Amino acid sequence: MTNPRSPASPFAPSREQVATLSAAANWWREGERRLDYLAERATLQGFLAQAETARNGFRAATAPVAADAVPLLRLARALAPNVALNRDRETDDFSASLHALLFGNDPLADRIGAFLASVRGAGVATASHLLFAAYPDRYPLVTRDTAAFVPPTPEQKRAAKAEAITRFGAGGDAQAVALLTAFVWQDALRVAAGLPDFADLWLILRHAGEMPAPPKKRGKANTVKEGAAARYAASSPEPTEADVLRYLEAFAASQGLTYPPLALRNYYLCHKTKPFVILAGLSGTGKTRLTELFADAVSGAVRSRYRLLPVRPDWADPSPLLGYHNALTSQYIGTPFLELLRDAARAENRDRAYFVALDEMNLARAEHYLADVLSAMETRTGEITLSGTFDTVRLSDNVFLSGTVNIEEGTHPFGAKVLDRANVIEFGAVRFAPGSASAPQVLPEIAPGDRERLFLGNRLTGVADAEARLSAASPTFLARFYETLTALSDLLEPRGFAFGYRVRDESLRYVAHAFAPDGSPLLVDGGMGLENLSAALDLQLVQKVLPRLSGTQERFGGFLQTLADWATTQDFKRTADKLRRMNRHADDDGMVSFWE
Repeated sequence: MTNPRSPASPFAPSREQVATLSAAANWWREGERRLDYLAERATLQGFLAQAETARNGFRAATAPVAADAVPLLRLARALAPNVALNRDRETDDFSASLHALLFGNDPLADRIGAFLASVRGAGVATASHLLFAAYPDRYPLVTRDTAAFVPPTPEQKRAAKAEAITRFGAGGDAQAVALLTAFVWQDALRVAAGLPDFADLWLILRHAGEMPAPPKKRGKANTVKEGAAARYAASSPEPTEADVLRYLEAFAASQGLTYPPLALRNYYLCHKTKPFVILAGLSGTGKTRLTELFADAVSGAVRSRYRLLPVRPDWADPSPLLGYHNALTSQYIGTPFLELLRDAARAENRDRAYFVALDEMNLARAEHYLADVLSAMETRTGEITLSGTFDTVRLSDNVFLSGTVNIEEGTHPFGAKVLDRANVIEFGAVRFAPGSASAPQVLPEIAPGDRERLFLGNRLTGVADAEARLSAASPTFLARFYETLTALSDLLEPRGFAFGYRVRDESLRYVAHAFAPDGSPLLVDGGMGLENLSAALDLQLVQKVLPRLSGTQERFGGFLQTLADWATTQDFKRTADKLRRMNRHADDDGMVSFWE
């Protein structure tokens, strides 16, 4: 989807439109009504938590009846008046229609059309009300008042309608398309104004009509709108990925977390390259916390688009992640991971990032419980067939998977199928500095919508695109990449540790992602990019190649030292240091292993 902030987007809100919304936001949140805003926002936060509970409970009902829909209906009625949501709606038929609207697999336009056709007396306002009550972070609440405050121009409305048909499905119901057009427009307003979710937008629009008109002064245009427009016009230029990375580091520091240099940028680039990262190292070094912090910093919606799944030792097949078919009841028993995959695969969510963390993922054999997911990563469609059924779910490219690993007795090693598809990041170095965890941080001003757009955008999926990006950064960088991999392959192949095209391609994409489309470095700031290139290559050798080295000390002999000497001559300090540590552990234990 075209970025709503970009002038190239035909439905982009104008500066005046954004200024009007910003003026209302400032009046409501920071002006004389500030205490009312804080009280309503606190109430709404409680509503958001209740909405998640009610939604998940309703979703779990495989054959919904009236009682299953009651919690959501009560929340919707408490949110705002709607005569179409009276107690007469608490029926089995309505519950089934609402369940299909919220959780069906058809495009949203078709689901809204079917809901309007099956529920007598319900209009698009009712559909919007219920969608917002269930998903206040995903869908706006469109009413006559909220739609009238900053209306689109005819040109913007036509462009928003075209985007709605693309994003939500064509649909055969004109009312559904009209509502979805309003969804696109309000989403564009939300992103342009830098608001984290539709709940904030709704609060602002709900009270915007109460804002007093500014006094007019003779001789100058001194309206609130024009003042806000001037501030908007003087705002910072379009944000970049470098701004996102700086925000990520500042956000971690603001939470009192300290990570090794480049760790956060490395984690970001790993996700851009292949959405599967393994975080290994000491317990208590912030691995699990990083997965949540990253999801929060990128999306601003950690509550609804992040799942922490503790792995159990008895996970012997994919069913703990993907569910199973109950032959006795002829029902499919789902899981939180499966529902997240279904949500992420919806057309309307393609511009939203979803995050999953498998905590202590080596307590069971990852090759067993992740088998279907690992295979789907390498297919074009990403489809997974659910066990015992003909149904499928898609592992879409907006789902990002991380796993934390603690190496201790009772855990399982990883095979090549896992390591080939992941970047392995070690958390071993812990640094303590007085005051660093409590120092105040000023977060760069970059809206959640921009952070997510930049994170999901400019991803390189093919070798040709990656080669072009790297060549654009410097004509010599691509040759340097291939020379490095060829030299390392020549050293490893005689010992039986050759790596394949997958490692080459993913390492190439990682190194290319370390440079912005304009050629500027993203991993190491400054310079001509040589240090950035070397750091990216160094990290890829540690994270993609070294985890594959294992065996008896007799098999390796002095080979680790040979590799360490080669890495030193190439100025790959991280690789050389890791190889020397592996060599020392081999002297102590008689076994060579990446894992410490």
